[in-house]
Amino acid sequence: MKNSISNKILLGSIPPWRRGLGGSKKATYTNPPGPLLQKGGNFLLLISILIVSSCSNPYKNLSKTECSADNIKQIPYALPSSEKTLIYKADISFYKNDISGLLIMKKMDDSIYRIALTTQFGLKIFDFELNHGTLNVKYCAEYLNKRVIINTFQNDFNLLLIQNQVKNIFIIENPERNQKIWQLKSGKLNYNYIQNTDSEKIENISFKKQNSEKISVGLYNYKGNIPGNITLKHHNIKLKMNLKLIQ
Repeated sequence: MKNSISNKILLGSIPPWRRGLGGSKKATYTNPPGPLLQKGGNFLLLISILIVSSCSNPYKNLSKTECSADNIKQIPYALPSSEKTLIYKADISFYKNDISGLLIMKKMDDSIYRIALTTQFGLKIFDFELNHGTLNVKYCAEYLNKRVIINTFQNDFNLLLIQNQVKNIFIIENPERNQKIWQLKSGKLNYNYIQNTDSEKIENISFKKQNSEKISVGLYNYKGNIPGNITLKHHNIKLKMNLKLIQ
């Protein structure tokens, strides 16, 4: 009993930040909370409801039509199917790393792409092969050649080139915003390709997991059927990619 009391006294003498990450202890009440705490609880409940509501499906009440996954090529987005070698000026910000260079994308075969990033002087930063959604590393600079980074690039290029494996495709009409949403689903994963019905171009892409947005892409200044500018942003990690078409 004495040892237990001594341990409690010793623990109480240690600052909270030394007890562990956050140093917080679970609060306990010997008496029911007063009116002020009850109001605070109601306020927190209201905030929780608002957060859940904001994360709900924004397409819930819109007209939706299911079509076969074989119709994926009907999405009016030429980047995955272009036979040209595409070269973008790339600026990539990844945590404290800022990378600039030329991003080269070439379709080699059906669902097989070669993707390389070089410096302005031609020095290779990475060289990937995207084969049916799997990113194979031909070369990658050491500071980027980490599994978590390679997986992130795989997710990004799969999204840009529509290479994710999906089970269902839905076409959602949103006439109030002049939008047609091509929603590709695989379990709890949603890949939304948002078409402007006036321009007939895909202007936004988003990747969501359980209605929480993970990646968003903006496509602007189309040159023919190819987006002249692409901005890609992650919402759960510090990664941004800006691409400007130069060829």
